[in-house]
Amino acid sequence: MTEQTKQRIIELSEEQTAQLRSIWMSQKNAIKPDDWMYCKVKLTRSRAKFTINQLFRLTMTLAESGFESIPEWLLAYLDPT
Repeated sequence: MTEQTKQRIIELSEEQTAQLRSIWMSQKNAIKPDDWMYCKVKLTRSRAKFTINQLFRLTMTLAESGFESIPEWLLAYLDPT
Protein backbone atom coordinates (compact mmCIF):
# COMPACT_ATOMS: atom_id res chain seq x y z
CA MET A 1 0.00 0.00 0.00
CA THR A 2 1.49 3.35 -1.00
CA GLU A 3 1.70 6.34 1.31
CA GLN A 4 -0.81 8.16 -0.92
CA THR A 5 -3.29 5.29 -0.53
CA LYS A 6 -2.88 5.33 3.25
CA GLN A 7 -3.73 9.04 3.37
CA ARG A 8 -6.73 8.91 1.02
CA ILE A 9 -9.83 10.22 2.81
CA ILE A 10 -12.87 7.94 2.84
CA GLU A 11 -16.19 9.57 3.59
CA LEU A 12 -18.76 7.14 4.94
CA SER A 13 -22.43 7.40 4.06
CA GLU A 14 -24.89 8.58 6.71
CA GLU A 15 -26.11 4.99 7.13
CA GLN A 16 -22.58 3.63 7.52
CA THR A 17 -21.72 6.35 10.01
CA ALA A 18 -24.86 5.67 12.06
CA GLN A 19 -24.18 1.92 12.08
CA LEU A 20 -20.55 2.40 13.08
CA ARG A 21 -21.51 4.95 15.76
CA SER A 22 -23.99 2.48 17.25
CA ILE A 23 -21.39 -0.32 17.26
CA TRP A 24 -18.74 1.96 18.75
CA MET A 25 -21.04 3.21 21.53
CA SER A 26 -21.99 -0.38 22.41
CA GLN A 27 -18.32 -1.26 22.91
CA LYS A 28 -17.50 1.65 25.23
CA ASN A 29 -16.71 -0.55 28.23
CA ALA A 30 -14.49 -2.92 26.23
CA ILE A 31 -12.27 -0.27 24.57
CA LYS A 32 -9.48 1.78 26.14
CA PRO A 33 -10.74 5.31 26.91
CA ASP A 34 -8.24 7.05 24.59
CA ASP A 35 -9.13 4.83 21.63
CA TRP A 36 -12.84 5.10 22.35
CA MET A 37 -12.82 8.91 22.57
CA TYR A 38 -10.72 9.31 19.42
CA CYS A 39 -13.24 7.47 17.23
CA LYS A 40 -16.26 8.82 19.10
CA VAL A 41 -15.18 12.32 18.05
CA LYS A 42 -14.68 11.18 14.43
CA LEU A 43 -18.17 9.62 14.45
CA THR A 44 -19.98 12.78 15.60
CA ARG A 45 -20.28 13.98 11.99
CA SER A 46 -23.28 12.91 9.98
CA ARG A 47 -20.84 11.50 7.40
CA ALA A 48 -17.61 10.44 9.14
CA LYS A 49 -14.28 10.81 7.36
CA PHE A 50 -11.34 8.46 7.90
CA THR A 51 -8.07 7.54 6.25
CA ILE A 52 -7.45 3.85 5.55
CA ASN A 53 -5.05 3.78 8.51
CA GLN A 54 -7.74 5.22 10.79
CA LEU A 55 -10.33 2.70 9.57
CA PHE A 56 -7.81 -0.09 10.13
CA ARG A 57 -7.15 1.15 13.67
CA LEU A 58 -10.89 1.36 14.38
CA THR A 59 -11.51 -2.13 12.98
CA MET A 60 -8.63 -3.68 14.92
CA THR A 61 -9.78 -1.97 18.11
CA LEU A 62 -13.25 -3.47 17.63
CA ALA A 63 -11.78 -6.91 16.95
CA GLU A 64 -9.52 -6.71 20.01
CA SER A 65 -12.51 -5.75 22.16
CA GLY A 66 -14.20 -9.02 21.18
CA PHE A 67 -16.73 -7.54 18.75
CA GLU A 68 -17.35 -10.23 16.13
CA SER A 69 -19.93 -8.73 13.74
CA ILE A 70 -17.74 -6.23 11.91
CA PRO A 71 -19.79 -4.98 8.92
CA GLU A 72 -18.81 -6.35 5.51
CA TRP A 73 -18.70 -2.85 4.01
CA LEU A 74 -16.06 -1.88 6.59
CA LEU A 75 -13.93 -4.93 5.80
CA ALA A 76 -14.29 -4.18 2.06
CA TYR A 77 -12.58 -0.79 2.56
CA LEU A 78 -9.60 -2.61 4.05
CA ASP A 79 -9.35 -5.30 1.35
CA PRO A 80 -6.28 -4.51 -0.78
CA THR A 81 -7.65 -6.28 -3.87
